[in-house]
Amino acid sequence: MYSELRENGWLILRIGQSDKYISGAHVYIVDYTLKYSGISYFEENDEVYLNVIGPGWSIPIESVSATIKLPGEILDKVCYTGADGSQAQDCTMFDDGNGTLTVQPNSTLLPYEGYSFAVKLPKGVLEDTSKEQIFLAIITNIGIVLPIPLGIYLFGFLRKKYRNKKLTVIPYYEPEKDMDSLLGATLISNKFKGKYITAVLIELATKGYLKIREYGKKKYEFVKREKDGKDLPKHLKTLFDAIFAHGDVVPLKKLSNFYTTANKVYLEGYQYLKEEEILSNEKLKKKRMFSVIGFVLLFGSFATAGFFISISAIGWMIGILLSGVVLLIFVSTIDIRSSKGNEKYYYLLGLKMYINTAEKKRIEFHNDPEKYKEVFEKLLPYAMIFNLEKKWAKQFEDIYTQNPDWYEGNFNTFNAYYLANSLSILNSSVVKTSSPPSYSSSGGYRSGGWSSGGSGFSGGSSGGGGGGSGGGGW
Repeated sequence: MYSELRENGWLILRIGQSDKYISGAHVYIVDYTLKYSGISYFEENDEVYLNVIGPGWSIPIESVSATIKLPGEILDKVCYTGADGSQAQDCTMFDDGNGTLTVQPNSTLLPYEGYSFAVKLPKGVLEDTSKEQIFLAIITNIGIVLPIPLGIYLFGFLRKKYRNKKLTVIPYYEPEKDMDSLLGATLISNKFKGKYITAVLIELATKGYLKIREYGKKKYEFVKREKDGKDLPKHLKTLFDAIFAHGDVVPLKKLSNFYTTANKVYLEGYQYLKEEEILSNEKLKKKRMFSVIGFVLLFGSFATAGFFISISAIGWMIGILLSGVVLLIFVSTIDIRSSKGNEKYYYLLGLKMYINTAEKKRIEFHNDPEKYKEVFEKLLPYAMIFNLEKKWAKQFEDIYTQNPDWYEGNFNTFNAYYLANSLSILNSSVVKTSSPPSYSSSGGYRSGGWSSGGSGFSGGSSGGGGGGSGGGGW
């Protein structure tokens, strides 16, 4: 009784049963055919280069010999013994002159020692199967080109389906009423940053829900104001309630585990965008589906690497792996915004354009300080999510000079630029608080290919030919 399996590129035969012991002399005949392996075609001659006993046996072999019948005259011969890579020639070769060769080591083969032989034959004696091998290699590995048609389909055709129409960017100086800076940041970047929490806290402050108080060097606290937050959307209500859960005056350093709240607020804001169909649920489903397929292809290619190596189809493994990579790259290009969300996205770009290009003279609306104060405060949170807060504040340095009622700081002389610098320090503290804590904390032998590829007469060695490697007991 026997069984066979493939492992790390090898065909492993097991004779007998693991739960039964035998004693005495036993003869086992293993009959198999090696096709293509161990044969090379050179310009002047053909060559057979084979391992009789590969160097992978974990037991000593006291006596062994091989008789090889060849189809033509033997022009030259050589044999090697010893561990893998050994060039020792402690073996005897006998040629009867009729194409039969006997090869035998002169001493016991120790564990992990083997022996190989190489024979030169006249050119054309062996059927030249090199073209057949090349054809089979192409067929077996044609999967390596799989990413090409997949990429053409994904990026040439399917991508159009998941892209929104480009709109003209028009400058705006007032945010949309059904949006806030956190939602806007999420829609723009589709990811979470602690700075977005800072921006929306400033937005809540400018709208009268809380006051930000600086009471020492890099020390901040939030003071609850007259508005109770009941009119806020769910994600902002969660943020507001979490801050004032244990009092009306809360030092920032007392907000323990605030990163959990921050993450919850972001996820609730993301859910709001989906419920309001600002993000396309259909596109989100497709993005998840393509992501799953991409990861399955990517990790599946590694998980099945042994199988592909065993059948000499590494091209398919590489092709599947690269197809997974192509899919994941395509996933990153899917625009998950709906048509409604696309309009809001370009509106946000309009706010960014205004913030980035506004000049002092354009800001001073008919010399109305209240008007440009209102514009500054409304757009300050958005300037933060666009990383333009200091540039925005610089335009108001000389015209926004009264300390606002929503921020209490240690200013000798107040202006908008000083405020922006203070808010930058506040942002660093909020980001630190809203970020999670950080914690610190071959065996086998080479596999034979279609043919040995090298010559046993030029740098040959034991174990260097085609054919077997070794074995061991149960």
